[in-house]
Amino acid sequence: MFGFGKGQKFDLIRAPYGRRGSGFYLFEDYYLPLIRLSNTKADSMMSGGDFVFDIKILQYERPVRYYYFADAGSLKMTQYGEVGGTAEIALTDKNMLRIRGNCALRIELRSAREGGGAAACRGVFPFLDGSGTELYFGKHGKMFFKPLEGSVSVEAVYDRAQGKYASCAVLVKPDEETDSFDIAVHEYMSGEFSYGGAYEPFDKVVADNKADFEAFKKNYRPAASGYEEAAEYAMWLIWTHRVNPGGYIKAPMILMHLQWLNACCAWQQSLHAMAMQGNPKEGWRQICALFEHQDERTGKLPGMLFYSGAGAIQAPFQGFALDFLIRKCGDGFLTAEECKRMYPKFAKWANYWTTYRSAGRGDDLIAVNSPHDSGWDDASIFKDGFPCSSPDLIAFLVALMSATARLARGAGEEEAAKEWQGRSDRLLNTLITEFWDGERFISRKKGRPVDSLSLANYQPILLGDRLPRHIIDKIAEKLMIEGELLSPIGLCTESMKSPLCSFVDQFVLGRVVAPANLIITAGLHIAGKTKEASIIARRFCDKLREEGMILGFAPYSRHPLTGEKIRFNQPPAANDPWPWSGWAAGSFMTMATTLVVDE
Repeated sequence: MFGFGKGQKFDLIRAPYGRRGSGFYLFEDYYLPLIRLSNTKADSMMSGGDFVFDIKILQYERPVRYYYFADAGSLKMTQYGEVGGTAEIALTDKNMLRIRGNCALRIELRSAREGGGAAACRGVFPFLDGSGTELYFGKHGKMFFKPLEGSVSVEAVYDRAQGKYASCAVLVKPDEETDSFDIAVHEYMSGEFSYGGAYEPFDKVVADNKADFEAFKKNYRPAASGYEEAAEYAMWLIWTHRVNPGGYIKAPMILMHLQWLNACCAWQQSLHAMAMQGNPKEGWRQICALFEHQDERTGKLPGMLFYSGAGAIQAPFQGFALDFLIRKCGDGFLTAEECKRMYPKFAKWANYWTTYRSAGRGDDLIAVNSPHDSGWDDASIFKDGFPCSSPDLIAFLVALMSATARLARGAGEEEAAKEWQGRSDRLLNTLITEFWDGERFISRKKGRPVDSLSLANYQPILLGDRLPRHIIDKIAEKLMIEGELLSPIGLCTESMKSPLCSFVDQFVLGRVVAPANLIITAGLHIAGKTKEASIIARRFCDKLREEGMILGFAPYSRHPLTGEKIRFNQPPAANDPWPWSGWAAGSFMTMATTLVVDE
């Protein structure tokens, strides 16, 4: 059965609980048996944020243990024992959540940082008309607790010596006659509390949540046989990570994480679009979403978007994603109006790379001074330093230029289309003639080849059938060698024969990581290597089916070269295998619906 909780396949220690369009999220504490509450708008992360609340069920004014079950509609907590007090939380897309129950409840502010306590609290303001209480949290915004049934009060202790609140807790008690409560919890970043909407019956909120999820699922095609349940979890994760416009975010986008890195990462938006083959128009909108933030002067797109700001850049994934979507769904969603709207934006983005990341040769070859530009953060293709021209980024730019040509044609700009396609073809020729060594593509630092066994050396396969057949055949051959890049759970990001290969502290220096496996298998698929693509995709999807939508894995418990036992002793973080990630879910959906075929 789809759901999270006691006795279920997955719990909320790894997977945060959310709802499309809600800033609130819930998760199970990693060390204590209780549910915690926070908000993505606060840019607050479980690994170090102050804006986190414990949710405790009380009996005789003391906390008691409870178990929980969560699905798309709500999360219900039930006290152990015969009394069986319950509290149920339903999120909404209206900057509000609802809680109902038949027990006393304590919502206690407790920082994720040891000793942080109630540091996030800046003030407690009960409204004189008795309608509720506002809590102020500085940069984290405000919350308003409104009782619809039952009562709400706040216990807060201010430490004058420390100049901060020592504790802050909201107490919710049932109505004495009905023995139940129902409260609304509003969140807002600034201004005064205002809510003109109706408070719908709680059951309708739950039903609306379920209906919204069912509607969202129509963006995808059915998963291959055996992956239906895993697809349900993947779609749920993507749905819960989809944020509405607000703050710095101008269009609906999908977060990487709720609790670990609550950012709309740039190329992930296009990665998600590849899977939306049930509704390619929505996939195209997803590709375009980031261009709402394009720098008009330079053409730059931000690499990460938070509610409060943006930063860096990331690889130009958009052309590859658009090509894949068209190959699978046709180009009916690319109307003349859409092409006219987006052609100048794509052109500016491509020219940004050739202008601000130019290798200085007078052509379109690029070189970077940071691995983060490519997404291969700690890959061995950059081990010799910078500036570095890497084949993964060159391939993305080839695809982006070709997509720009496609949009120019759709906009009626035939001469511009020929120019862009010509640039794409010439850069592809440079990639083949200067970066293919007969066995793999290579990186070059100031023209000198980099000796690397990274999976990134094979990423130009994303160009599919635009590559010569001998290169396609060689890449497929190399990727299918067991024990080098290919493991029982998919492709490692560094060859297991490499002395640099690590499955512990590094991100893409060995681990089997979702987006890398997606890019490679999608490229193999469109290059005509559907059998090889399916074998790899099936291995990775099998792992996600068992472990959940996790970003990366170690394929073995011992290092293949040394035999040394691998010790995962660091706490959950964005680059280790714990969190459920939007990256992983989006990658799974493309692989499970498109790339896994009958062998």
